[in-house]
Amino acid sequence: MVLTGYVTAITLVLVSCCAVPIAYGYNSPIVISKDPSSSQVNIMIHAPDFNSNSYSIDTIGEDGSSIIVSTRESSIPYRLVETGPDTGDFAGYVILSSTTSVCSPVCGPTDGFLAAGGDDAVTVSFTYAGGHTISASSDDQRSYLNPSAIPELPYAGFGLFVGMVSLILVYRVSFIH
Repeated sequence: MVLTGYVTAITLVLVSCCAVPIAYGYNSPIVISKDPSSSQVNIMIHAPDFNSNSYSIDTIGEDGSSIIVSTRESSIPYRLVETGPDTGDFAGYVILSSTTSVCSPVCGPTDGFLAAGGDDAVTVSFTYAGGHTISASSDDQRSYLNPSAIPELPYAGFGLFVGMVSLILVYRVSFIH
């Protein structure tokens, strides 16, 4: 009986510590990255539902979906291309500049110039079926500012707390019976 309680307690601690960071981590389907020494901003959207043909390379940002890449200065419609057949990851990049390109009707995945000031954040908005929109900004993603600033397990403390409470509850229940 006591051994079963310990196994249950250990299992709860492991699940608490490991599941919380995965569930509440930095798991945005939109990733924006910029090399500080370049004006190129890389964009990737993980959208497996838009992988319509497993044997070809699909695009998003046209034909029923739209992508808008913007700064404080300007915004442009954009198109991203799948990174390979059947990946569900769509990528491209824009170049920050003092002028914007005229897109007819859509730029991308590698020919967009977007006006930006020195400290502008880049925001990517992806609108798909039914008007649903997901957005991400380079300011929201800590890796854009400082890659070393993202803790490996941001909610490990909370997971440890939940695990300890679970351990105490299981320990008390095993002595009550």
